[in-house]
Amino acid sequence: MNSDELLWEWVRQGWRYRRVGARPKKEQDWYAERVHYELELMLDKNLADFFLATSEMVRWAKDSGIPVGPGRGSVAASVVSWLLRITEVDPIRYPSLLFERFLDVTRTDPPDIDLDFADERRHEVFAHMAAKYGSDCVGTVGNFVRYRGKNALADTARVYGVPVGARETVASLLVERSGGDSRFDASLADTADMFPKAAAVFEAWPDLWKATRLEGNVRGMSVHAAGMIVANSPLTDVCAVYERDGRAVLSIDKYDCEYVGALKMDCLGLTTMGVIADCLDMTGLTLEDLYAIRDDDREALGIFRSGDVTGVFQFEGRATRLVNRDVRPDNFREVCDVNALSRPGPLFSGTTAEYCDVKHGRRSAERFHPIVTDITRDTKGCIIYQEQILQIVRDVGGFDWTNANEIRRIIAKKIGEAAFNVSMGSFVEGAARLHGMNEKDAQRIWKRLVTSGTYAFVYAHSVSYSILGLWCAWLKAHYPVEFYAASLAKTDDSESAFKLMKDAQAHGIKVSPPRLNASGQSWRAVDGELVAGWRQVPGIGPKLAERMYSQKMTFTDWSEIAAVPGMGPVKIQRIQDFANGEDPFGLGRTEKTMASVRDWLRRQRDIPRPTHTGTEVAAIYVEQTYGALAKKNYGKGPKVVYCGIVKERNMQDAVENRRSRSGEEAEDILKSLKRPDLLEYCSLRCYDDTDEEVYLRVNRFVFPRLKRIIESIGVGHDVVIAVGNRIAGFGTPVMVDKLYVVDPD
Repeated sequence: MNSDELLWEWVRQGWRYRRVGARPKKEQDWYAERVHYELELMLDKNLADFFLATSEMVRWAKDSGIPVGPGRGSVAASVVSWLLRITEVDPIRYPSLLFERFLDVTRTDPPDIDLDFADERRHEVFAHMAAKYGSDCVGTVGNFVRYRGKNALADTARVYGVPVGARETVASLLVERSGGDSRFDASLADTADMFPKAAAVFEAWPDLWKATRLEGNVRGMSVHAAGMIVANSPLTDVCAVYERDGRAVLSIDKYDCEYVGALKMDCLGLTTMGVIADCLDMTGLTLEDLYAIRDDDREALGIFRSGDVTGVFQFEGRATRLVNRDVRPDNFREVCDVNALSRPGPLFSGTTAEYCDVKHGRRSAERFHPIVTDITRDTKGCIIYQEQILQIVRDVGGFDWTNANEIRRIIAKKIGEAAFNVSMGSFVEGAARLHGMNEKDAQRIWKRLVTSGTYAFVYAHSVSYSILGLWCAWLKAHYPVEFYAASLAKTDDSESAFKLMKDAQAHGIKVSPPRLNASGQSWRAVDGELVAGWRQVPGIGPKLAERMYSQKMTFTDWSEIAAVPGMGPVKIQRIQDFANGEDPFGLGRTEKTMASVRDWLRRQRDIPRPTHTGTEVAAIYVEQTYGALAKKNYGKGPKVVYCGIVKERNMQDAVENRRSRSGEEAEDILKSLKRPDLLEYCSLRCYDDTDEEVYLRVNRFVFPRLKRIIESIGVGHDVVIAVGNRIAGFGTPVMVDKLYVVDPD
């Protein structure tokens, strides 16, 4: 049996495994048609071995009890991949998934399949592949690290003996840019142009200019986070191989793999899958139970609708959490939309606000053409997915897959508006030929496609990410104590751990310090409580915690811990004090601070009393307006007096902020500004004893008056009382007019 025949046989096995034969006849016909279409394309491109090898690896992992994610990215649209058990996304449930974005007739390179494994067991997958194909034929992709402004500056200053003070002067002013910025590799030069202090340093130490030649160039090599290479012959036949952390690492990056004839598999060790794995172990659930979770589970969807997303993959981040709060998803489709709408593009373009307004009946969706209306029906008339753009250019403009794939490439590579507009004539002509559409209407649709193309997300990504989030939400809803224990055990970040503990408390779960004969190395679920492990005690490292856990059943008194190697009286006392402390994790600290400050404010005559908590500020709806109306109404929302602890102070420059978003030249921006002498402004991210953070915006006209007060704030400690107006915008913003600072001590 050759590879093509074997692939057909494995698909037939998958048909039985997925019980497609038990589905209604109409669905069976749909699956059969898709299988023939996809397999014909795969076999024509000689990809049988690629799919066989990937399927074998994933099936081995799942059959070995290693949790594997649903399949990340465009592969989610493939029925064949689902039947081969590579993915856990059933494409029939998500009609907007577009297989051609994964693989189409014009594509010459192998498609990308990104796979998530439980982080602590990914090494078993690598070991399996090495045992199957030979250790000399399996390795890890290299990753070339490039110079950025800061390390280019540091290396140049070290080599040419530039004083630390001079180097730090430039570093403190350095303009930081994201990878997609057109001037990504010119941050040092732009810093010298924008800041006289930086220019003076370059003038005094001209050798520093050599750092500008390093920016963007390769500095060294590291290990790719996910890329596994499998070859037919020893890897040393095609490139140098280095040993890093016990792994064979190739001296080529992911772009060179196809050139050398090797198969690249993206196998990521994902912490969330590790959390899920631990949760399954604690609850006795199986992988089959996990993969059987339905996307219409009422309790799981309730987690999203109520905004109870702490600990939920992709949804606990600040931006996604706030968008989820505004959307209040009613079904899994809207959960997927939240994932797409929380990206910077939709947020800053107003698309996210438009989606929320249409969903909640505050405005009507913009109409273009019945076909566009049908394609965007589930997304409230908004174009937020790349698949929607490709479907519109095909259905409205009559593009074939060759032309549609070029649009896909322009969007994916962020090539730009000019490249996109090359196809406008073809779109207008096709719309007229197929639908009798006039040029003006066709161009209006095209302009919206161009705008959406700058930020549109991949629907397949959104579905895959959201399924992972759904699994977390389901576990949180049905097994909350185990979910928190598994999540906390995997969390090294103190802020994330604090949020999880506070969230557990809010759900009525007791959070306990370490206990004799009950604690493990890390967090555990014990009789409905969260019990901290020995690692949660300050000063106790993983190795000592492991030794303590291995002897835990012998402890009947704190003094007996002295028998553990490396344990002395001081550490024993520290553990005992921590375990017996009134609030060892500081979970009530914010409440105490806010209560103390509010009590103090009642006795003050010169400082206004707070009128709103964070939750109450968030509940105020202010309509989002645009253009001239937005300028007219800006800062005119309901008046509030808010009291909160400053978590983050973000100083900004009006010119640099606008330039980074629009690409305009600084000189042109300055000419367009009212009062170009006022450029500094600030945002204070604050929190109180409610669940909502508030963003205090100090605009550039008010900033000079409040500058000294803002600079005096002790971030993470001081409490501020802000008088201002609730305004529209992302998050929970308040435009500040007056500001008071209180030291809670």
